[in-house]
Parts: sequence; structure tokens; C-alpha cells
Amino acid sequence: MDLEHTTEVTISGHAQKLGTLAAQLGYEGSLALGSLEDEVRFYQQRTVESCMEIGKRLLLIKEQTPHGEFNKRIEMLNFTPRMAQKFMSAVLKFSKTNSNSLLQKAGNQTKLLELVMLDDDEIELIEQGGSIGDVSLDTIETMSVRELKKALRDAKSDIE
Repeated sequence: MDLEHTTEVTISGHAQKLGTLAAQLGYEGSLALGSLEDEVRFYQQRTVESCMEIGKRLLLIKEQTPHGEFNKRIEMLNFTPRMAQKFMSAVLKFSKTNSNSLLQKAGNQTKLLELVMLDDDEIELIEQGGSIGDVSLDTIETMSVRELKKALRDAKSDIE
């Protein structure tokens, strides 16, 4: 067997394994890397939008619930009080400003919930192209959640 034929067999075997995995997962879309990455970005954005929608609804539930009943209601929805508070805080924080680009750059729920610690002026500054320490629109998108969390904490401690 020559090298070219061996490479073809290897690629064919890999493609077959990939196809089998996709079928097991019930995935019927394109298996091209670029397409898969685009779909991940699409669903990340939907995750942020869903977080905001969940927060809105939790705020409305809280408003309608008698004192002491809210925690029971959110537990029925499988939320801890702390997590529900984060979703509600995100809505209150980001609905005050036109922070669409910041929400897009957040890309996922975990980063969105980290950005809640920014005050309104800091959100506006970032939205307008400025930065808080190492945190800017461009860096938010490229940072991991851990890096974003550390950069936000460092920026806050520098300010204080």
C-alpha cells in the first residue's frame, strides 16, 4: 500500500466515524468545520437572548408572587435563588442601555452573567469602544470565561 492510498483509507474511516457520530446525535446539518463553527456562534447568541428572556419572566413572576413565595416558585422551575437573581440582574442591567454589541460579544450565558458586575457607566464606556482595564468589546469576545472573570475582578480592584 502506498502513502496516498493509506491517507485515503484513513480519511474515509474518519469521515465514516464522523457520519456515525452525527447520526447518533441526530444531527443532520453540514459537517464542514466552518458551518459547525457558524452554528455554534448562532446558538451561543440564542443562549444570551434566552437568558435575557428568562430574566424578564423571572422578574415578572417575582412581581406577582406574594412575599416568601418566590423561592418556592423558582425551585419548581429548577433555579436556585442565586441563579435566578443573576438572570434578573442581567435584565435590569442591560435593559437600561442600548447594549446590543456587548450582549453579542458576550456570546454565552456565563460571560453575560459575569458582565453583570459592571456598573451602568462602565457598560456605556465599553459600548462606546472604551475599556475597563483589559476588558473591551474586542477582548470580551476572545477571552475565556475564566480570563474575563479575572480581568473584571482586576479592573474593579484597580478602580477601588
